[in-house]
Amino acid sequence: MSRQQCVVFDLDDTLVASDSFARLLKHLLRRSPLRLILVALTAPAWLLLGARSTSRLHAERVVVWAVTVGLHRHLLEAVVRDFAVQHAGDHGGLRIDVAVQRLRQHLDAGDRVIIATACAEPLAREICQVLGLQDVEVVASTFSTHRWRLPHTVPARGHQKVQALVEAGVDLPVDHAYSESLSDLPLL
Repeated sequence: MSRQQCVVFDLDDTLVASDSFARLLKHLLRRSPLRLILVALTAPAWLLLGARSTSRLHAERVVVWAVTVGLHRHLLEAVVRDFAVQHAGDHGGLRIDVAVQRLRQHLDAGDRVIIATACAEPLAREICQVLGLQDVEVVASTFSTHRWRLPHTVPARGHQKVQALVEAGVDLPVDHAYSESLSDLPLL
């Protein structure tokens, strides 16, 4: 009997052809011109913060706040569910079938399969549901919103993704890793 292999797949541009969370934010902005105005008004703050790598996370939080402020949690969850279906669904979605098939081959072989992504965890889980990947583990950026305050987030990208995998009980190095992102070099 062969040993169970550990396989990690990135989500964005690996299983689906885009940055899922960025597309969700754009989707929310298209639904509300007022939010678009708020993003424009806060641009000096997040552009200044985003210019420095040490404060880039703060810039991202400001943008996400501007896009989601005032949304009730249940409404945001419903929007995320609907967006995931549109984003990764069979009809017009951006799924990358060859990668999803490869992931399923690993599952069929009995491998431990983990989707490790910088995408926000609630969206990543919904996309996995749409892709029919309910049985995979998901290690993603933590993301929680408050209706009026800045969102709390802990990113899972670059070295932080590797740390998140270790915290999830993954022994490194993994047997196989699939990603297109330069930020995943620490994992690869």
